[in-house]
Amino acid sequence: MRKTKKRKINLFLKIILFMIFFGFFSFIGFMYYIYLCAPEFNADLLYKKESSNIYDISGKLIATIGSEKREVVEYDDLPEVLIDAIIATEDNRFFQHKGLDLVRFANASFSYLQGKDAGGASTLTMQVSKNSLTSTESEGFEGIIRKFTDIYLSLFKIEKDYTKKEIIEFYVNSPYMGGGAYGVQVASNIYFGKDVKDINLVEASMLAGLFQAPGEYDPYVNPDKTNNRKNTVLDLMHKYGYISKEEAEAAKKIDVEDIIVKNNESINPYQGFIDTVVQEVIDRTGNNPYVVSMDIYSTMSREKQDVINNFYKTYKFRNKKVQVGIGVIDNKTGAILAVGAGRNKTSELSLNYATQISRHPGSTAKPLFDYGPGIEYNNWSTYTPFVDKPVKYTNGGVMHNVDGRYLGFMTLRQCLVQSRNTCALQAFKKVKNSNINKFVTSLGIKPEYLSPTSTYINESHSIGGFNGVSPVQLAGAYAAFGNGGYYTEPHSFTKIVYKNGSEDVTEEFNFTKKRVMKATTAYMISSILKNVTPAGARMSGTDIASKTGTSSADYNTIKKLHLPSSTIGDAWTVTFSPDYSVAIWYGYDKLTKKTYMTSSHGWSERRKIQKTIVKKIMKKGSKFKRPSGIVSAKVVVGTNPPEKPNSSTPSSKIQTHLFVKGTEPKKVSSVNYNTKPSNSDEKPGTTIEIIPGE
Repeated sequence: MRKTKKRKINLFLKIILFMIFFGFFSFIGFMYYIYLCAPEFNADLLYKKESSNIYDISGKLIATIGSEKREVVEYDDLPEVLIDAIIATEDNRFFQHKGLDLVRFANASFSYLQGKDAGGASTLTMQVSKNSLTSTESEGFEGIIRKFTDIYLSLFKIEKDYTKKEIIEFYVNSPYMGGGAYGVQVASNIYFGKDVKDINLVEASMLAGLFQAPGEYDPYVNPDKTNNRKNTVLDLMHKYGYISKEEAEAAKKIDVEDIIVKNNESINPYQGFIDTVVQEVIDRTGNNPYVVSMDIYSTMSREKQDVINNFYKTYKFRNKKVQVGIGVIDNKTGAILAVGAGRNKTSELSLNYATQISRHPGSTAKPLFDYGPGIEYNNWSTYTPFVDKPVKYTNGGVMHNVDGRYLGFMTLRQCLVQSRNTCALQAFKKVKNSNINKFVTSLGIKPEYLSPTSTYINESHSIGGFNGVSPVQLAGAYAAFGNGGYYTEPHSFTKIVYKNGSEDVTEEFNFTKKRVMKATTAYMISSILKNVTPAGARMSGTDIASKTGTSSADYNTIKKLHLPSSTIGDAWTVTFSPDYSVAIWYGYDKLTKKTYMTSSHGWSERRKIQKTIVKKIMKKGSKFKRPSGIVSAKVVVGTNPPEKPNSSTPSSKIQTHLFVKGTEPKKVSSVNYNTKPSNSDEKPGTTIEIIPGE
């Protein structure tokens, strides 16, 4: 019995000993692998990154971007407040360790084993290695190799050969800092209009916050996130004793939007499109063209982009604050041909009003959420009858029309052209909710679901009451109506060539065209919306369709600011032909006493802008191709189900409508209009005038 127990103990000890030796030699082997594969650290290469080139759709150079915007600053020219902010935020024991903070590394490793966030282990020295020599990979085995390579370089290369002051110089001068800037000196000039040696506590805390994610915390793109990050840096500075609580609280009260200035340098006339391409490259590949050298072949049409640029230069705007965002899409390919990224653009990677805003689309949502799905899944015709009257929401409340009027019997065509809200809600409620979701998401629109686990779409979507869209998103969705029912994801480039010395690597990006609706649905919507296009935007012999949209402003905000009751939030116009789709947003960033618009102002301005741009974008002579599955049929107005006229039906009672083949009316009206009872109060039938409205 004792011998058996002793054997088990010996076996257990041997297994433990084997595991220790195996682990030890595996670690030695792993570290030897790291030693063999680790790159050489050369300080001269930190500031020598080859630039990236962006070409237009014809292969002509638009811009060269990259490392030319850098000015190296020495440690002695760095203000103490910035050094304190960086140390407190990134590596509070920087001056004590030799490249690896064992306490932080152990804590991060333990958290990783528990499945928690393992961030916070990298020292400043390791970040110099990561930013300039290895990569930002953090997942899987590659992430582990990268981390230990950074440790090796930090301990045996960087900290061994350079002083702490020199390492801080590497850290502040080499990375991309957003806004097209490399290093803190250029970033300080761009954001604050001053040398880095002259910055104060608030400015230093903002700069220190950029190192973690310069794109996400770019104050021109995400000022709210930048402000929150600045406040986090201030809290850390107080925590580690660099500033008092009173200093931290006072600095927190200063918003970053109040300290950043406009960049006064000359800017590329195509900067809006350049920003669009750069952000999409980052989103799709994870590589920043300002950091990684590449040639990018974009979809920009110089001819179309010049139309937008000239509009910004010559249009007489109401004031300097009102903004316009524009997206121009090639319906056949989904290529973004031009963007209106915003007025008065004076810095790189500032807020892009073509792609980065998310605004309520108003009535431009009606073909997407209401009538398009109804035609697609319920076989509606342009005649499908509605009654314009107050309509209740399922969960309470009543839908009204903007003008406060109700017109009674209306056809689908009339409801959409005149943009009646009550008809839109009725249409939404008549279509299966899952079909609406399928329809809009296939067009690149993201609804606002009731919960993270639900795909149910609230009825407010019927008139555009949801989290919103960008001009490029909206133009991409409407492109499917113009091209016969196909959707291709909007994109601003098709090819990247990574410049790796003698071995360039090419990556092609193929965007698949998918049928998302029947050709009959696309044609009916397009046919209806031709009636909405105002005379000033029409072209002889060319089919051009339009839809307008207006979002209401928050009632409590209007009341608080004492604004007119007709104040609105957003004004939209979407215009499309068989070739191109153009979505235009007009409005203000924020609703204030000085920056607001009324419905009449938004209505007139969007029409004038549409007229100024559209004719210069569209091709002449293009027509929507009528599919074989569509038939025209005469209908007696007011009949439901629809009936065909008889020989006595007066012309005032007859309209011609589009039907999916097989659903057109078969029954002939039995009403004899030649005879009339003597006491009848019946009045001659009339058609409802079709007037484009909101």
